[in-house]
Amino acid sequence: MSARASRHSPAPQSAFRTDIQALRGYAVLIVLLYHAKIGSLTGGFLGVDVFFVLSGFLITGLVKKGIEQKTFRLADFYFRRAKRLLPAAYVTFLLTSLMAPFFLASLELEQFRSQMIGSITFTSNIVLWRQSGYFDGAAALKPLLHVWSLSIEEQYYFILPALMLFIPPRFWRKAALVTLLLSLGLCMIMIHRDPAATFYLLPTRGWELALGSIAALLTIGPLLKKVIALAFWPSITALCLLPFIKLAPYHPGPDALLACIATLFIVLRQHPVLNTGPVIHGMSRLGDLSYSLYLVHWPLFAFMNNAWLGDHTAPLPPVTVRLSLMVLSLLLAWLLNRYIEEPARKLDIGKTRHNLYRTVAASLTLILIPFGITQAVATDRSYAELRKGNHGLSANCDGQDYFRTRQDCRTSDSPQIMVWGDSHAMHLLPGIAASSVQGDSVIQATKSMCGPLLDIAVTNSKYSPLWAEDCIAFNSDVLDYLTQHRSIETVVLSSTFRQYLPPQKTLLAAHEPDATKTVSAGQDVALEGLHKTVNKLRELGKKVVIIAPPPATGLNVGRCLERQFSNLPTWGAPDDCQLDEQSWRTYRKPVLTFLATVPETIGVDVIHLSDYLCKQGLCKTIMNGTALYPDSGHLSQQGSTLVAEKMTLLKQIKQRAY
Repeated sequence: MSARASRHSPAPQSAFRTDIQALRGYAVLIVLLYHAKIGSLTGGFLGVDVFFVLSGFLITGLVKKGIEQKTFRLADFYFRRAKRLLPAAYVTFLLTSLMAPFFLASLELEQFRSQMIGSITFTSNIVLWRQSGYFDGAAALKPLLHVWSLSIEEQYYFILPALMLFIPPRFWRKAALVTLLLSLGLCMIMIHRDPAATFYLLPTRGWELALGSIAALLTIGPLLKKVIALAFWPSITALCLLPFIKLAPYHPGPDALLACIATLFIVLRQHPVLNTGPVIHGMSRLGDLSYSLYLVHWPLFAFMNNAWLGDHTAPLPPVTVRLSLMVLSLLLAWLLNRYIEEPARKLDIGKTRHNLYRTVAASLTLILIPFGITQAVATDRSYAELRKGNHGLSANCDGQDYFRTRQDCRTSDSPQIMVWGDSHAMHLLPGIAASSVQGDSVIQATKSMCGPLLDIAVTNSKYSPLWAEDCIAFNSDVLDYLTQHRSIETVVLSSTFRQYLPPQKTLLAAHEPDATKTVSAGQDVALEGLHKTVNKLRELGKKVVIIAPPPATGLNVGRCLERQFSNLPTWGAPDDCQLDEQSWRTYRKPVLTFLATVPETIGVDVIHLSDYLCKQGLCKTIMNGTALYPDSGHLSQQGSTLVAEKMTLLKQIKQRAY
C-alpha cells in the first residue's frame, strides 16, 4: 500500500493520496462543526477517531518503507516529526499564551499553565485527564484542550518505530494485532470503570492507531480484496451517518469502533470515486490544511466559551458568532499553513546539536510564558481560591468507593449532626460548622453526584456503572455508621436531586443483595429512594430534615462576577450577575416540583435557601462584598458561612428536623 502521506500536516498542494487527504478534510470538518455546535452533529468528535486510524496507517507505512529499504534511522525519524509538527504548534501555543490573559479568568489561567506544559511535552492527554474531576474547570474553557489527541499520536509515534526496529518484520502484523486486541479489550473494560482515563490515555485509545498500522502492514489477497470492495460503500455511508447518531452514552464506544473500521476499509479500497470531483477535491484541499486548522480552531472557540456567560435560556453564543469563528479559523489555518507549516517542512536546517538546543530553548520559553503572565495578573485575580470547589470541612471529605470516618470530616469525636449527600451537601458544611456552639458538632458524609437516596445512583458517560455501585455502597456504609453511632441525633439530607429526575436518564438500582439493574430515572424512582432513606433513619430514631439546593439558572455566577470585576470581555450575562427568580424556577422546575411533594408523601420538612436569597424577583449572588457562588450552583466557603449566619440555618435545622 502507498504510504507517502504524513499525519495531518500536509503540503498545500496534495502530493499525497487524494482519498486520504479527503478523509482528513472530512474529519477536521465534522470536528469543526461539532465544536461550533452547528447543526445536529452530536458525534462530530468521531473525526478524531478517523484521524487516529489515518495516522496509524501513514506513520506505519513510512517506518515500514524506511526499514525495508534500510534507510531508516530513529533519530532522523524523530527529527523529521519535530520539524513537521513543532513550528506550527509552537506558533499556535505562543499566540494562545499571549491572548490568554485577555480572555481567561484566574482559575482558567491557573490551569492553562499545566495545559501548556502538557502541550509542549505532548503529555496533554495526561494533564487533562488529571483535570477532569467534579470541581475542575469545564473542558470547553480550556484553550489547549484539543492537544490531547495530538499527544496520543505523538506518544504512538515515539513508541512505534522503536518497536518495529526491535521486532523482526515477519512478526509485525502479529504484534500490531496483539496491540489492537489488548488495547481494545482494556478500553471495553475501563470505559465502565474510569471513563475519563479511557477517553484520554494511549493504552485505551491505541487500538485505533493500531488498526491503521495493521492496514499498512496487510498483504491483500483475492478474498480480502473482495471483502474490502463489498465493505466500501457501507463504510462511506457509515462515516456520513455516524456523526448524526448517538449509539452509546460513552466514548470511545460502538460508534468509534464502527467509524474506525469504516475508515480502514475506505483507506484499503483506494476507490477512484474518492479521487475525482469538486467535492472530493474541496475536501482534499481542506485535508491539506487539516493540521493547521485543527491547531488554530479550538483556542478561538475556547476564548469564545470563556467570554460567553449565558444561562439556560441562551447557553450558546449567537450562531452568527460561531459561524464567524469558523471562517476565521479557516483564514488563520491558511496563513499558518502557508507561512509557517509549509516553509518549515521544506526548510533544510540540518540535524545539528545547535538545532536541538534551539528546540529545547523554544520549549522552555513557551512553558515559562504562562507562568509569567499568571504572576503579572495575579494581583487582579482574587477569585482563584473562591472559585475552587467547596468540599465542606475538607477536600478529603469528597467520598470515594466507601464512607471513611476521617478526623478532618467532623468537628468532634461525638458529633450530634450529620450532613449527608452530594456536593450540594458539601457546600453547607462551612456555614453549619461556623454556626455551631458547644454541643452542636457535625460530621460530613458526602460524595460528589451521589445523593442520599438508598439503593439508586446515576450512571452516564462520566459516571460509570462501577462508580454507581460505589455510590450505592457509600450510602449503605453511611447508614451502617449511623446505626453504630447513637450520638448522632439529627441527619441533614441535601442534594441537587436533578440527576434522578429526567425520564431519559438511566439509574443503577440495587434490587437484591449483590445484584443491580438499570432503571429509568423519574420522580417516582427518586421518591422511592428518598423515602427508603428517611424510613431507615426514622427506624434508628434520627430526626431528619432536607435542605434544597440554592437558586441557579445555569449561569456560572463565580466566573461572571470575576470577569466583570476584572474587566474581562463578557457577553450574555446580566450586568450585576444576579439571578432572575422566575428564570431559576423555570430552570429548576423538576427539582422544585419533586421537593414540593416531599413533606406530604415522605413526611420531612424542606428548608429552602431561596426563602432568604430571593426577594422581589431577584436572587442574591453577592453579600457584603463577598461572592456567594463559586460556580453555577454551589455556595462558596464564605458564601456558605454568610448565608448560614444570616438565615440562622443551624437554628432552623434544629427546629424543623423531626
